[in-house]
Amino acid sequence: MTVNDIGKIVLSVGVTQLLADLLSRKFVFQSDSYKKSVATFQRAKDKHDKTAAALAAKRLLYEAQQQSNPGGKKSSQQISAKSLEKDEKKLKFESNDVTATAAEVARRHTSANFSTAIVFFLLYRILAAEYSGKIVALLPFEPFHLLQKMMTFRGLAGAAGFESSTEFHFLWVKAVGAGGESITKPMAPLSPDVNHASQACAFAFIYFLCNMSVKVVINMILGEKPPPGADEGVGTLMNSPQSKKMMDAFGVDPQEVTGLKKKS
Repeated sequence: MTVNDIGKIVLSVGVTQLLADLLSRKFVFQSDSYKKSVATFQRAKDKHDKTAAALAAKRLLYEAQQQSNPGGKKSSQQISAKSLEKDEKKLKFESNDVTATAAEVARRHTSANFSTAIVFFLLYRILAAEYSGKIVALLPFEPFHLLQKMMTFRGLAGAAGFESSTEFHFLWVKAVGAGGESITKPMAPLSPDVNHASQACAFAFIYFLCNMSVKVVINMILGEKPPPGADEGVGTLMNSPQSKKMMDAFGVDPQEVTGLKKKS
């Protein structure tokens, strides 16, 4: 276990996320096409909001009119049901316009995020090959079995060249062999917090912690957030008219998908 190994993993994750955010900002979010998509979405959203507000006020007037004039006598200033129906169709059309433009904005964010995910997958493969069979840290606690299998022991079992390690040979034997036995200090002069072989930690767990901390913090500072209304990621894409038509073509009910998304 060395501080250099952990520092290298943290630095690799941080620099990769930094470059990904800067490149995305430069080539995607500062491009004229993205700015035009956002402006189009904002115009469509403002127009939809105005129409929705006007229709809500019109409905209130219509209801008050129906209560004050139960006989249904017509007047030049009265609001007809046909007029309300026309405005509702207009609002529905504008709502489709909003979802379509929001999907275009979300598509650009999703593409940038997908590219970043591919880069981090490649980074994981590179670092995993470099740290295969190497313990990079000793945990101050004994992780439960599922965490050991998925994270802390990942990449250690059967790694070539591990037997040549003198510092952690005993730790490894206890971890994968007679796992329940404790480590005594005369047999393994380790940190006072380390008293069991299961506290060995592979690269994957450190990488996971970096993704949950360093990567998130850098993205919060430098990452570009989509405007409100287009910030649901894949959900925004699924709400677009094109996606609903595609789901209909495959026999999937868009309303059911929307309901499942809201429940989750």
